[in-house]
Amino acid sequence: MEQTIEEVLNRLVEVEDTALRMREALEDQKKELFSRMEEEKRKFDAQLEQQTGREIEALQERMDREKEEELESLRRQTQQELEGLKHKYDTEHDKISDEILKSIIRM
Repeated sequence: MEQTIEEVLNRLVEVEDTALRMREALEDQKKELFSRMEEEKRKFDAQLEQQTGREIEALQERMDREKEEELESLRRQTQQELEGLKHKYDTEHDKISDEILKSIIRM
């Protein structure tokens, strides 16, 4: 059962070759996992960007709609105030003019 030095060295070379092949296989596996991870990351980023884009678009539409509603409300309110002022002018114009004239005459 004695092994010669040459047999031991050959066996060590085989072990070293096997270890080297295992290391290369692990490196290949590591590269493959990294590649898959990068692909998954790209897919996730694309999905997130698409989803975020839709959310931003929906938010923009909602804000535009709310802005238009507020502007329309402001237009109606302004129109009512103008009509109120016109009505007051039409109904009280003579009275206000008389009061202004009286105040000028008193001076």
